[in-house]
Amino acid sequence: MVTRGVIIAIGLASLGACALWQNGAAPEAVADCPSVTRASAWVDQMPKIGSAPSKLIVALKLDDTRPWQLTPTTSADPALLVLDLSPGGPAFPGNAGYRETASDVPRLAVSVTCAGSEVARIEKIQVVM
Repeated sequence: MVTRGVIIAIGLASLGACALWQNGAAPEAVADCPSVTRASAWVDQMPKIGSAPSKLIVALKLDDTRPWQLTPTTSADPALLVLDLSPGGPAFPGNAGYRETASDVPRLAVSVTCAGSEVARIEKIQVVM
């Protein structure tokens, strides 16, 4: 019959082996940036019931099967919207989108960055009425 001490020793030895194996494993890689196959931006000024403000909408199509999200970052120029592309978010796989209330200072360009470098730039923002 196996004693309780032997069972505990076997359990602790296996936990120690797992800890050593995990510490020796390579660190998890940061998500690589996908290629942007299509980028567009527009200001939605379609008439709405009530006084809903206009929205600036940015849409990206990506060469990737994962969902991605766009997060605004600070910019010294208020006319330039800088968005950071990162994995995750509610988008459908291979897509990323962003919406904001259109400001008084119109946006003239959108810069999309990923891992610190620009991956797309939109310089023509259409106004939809």
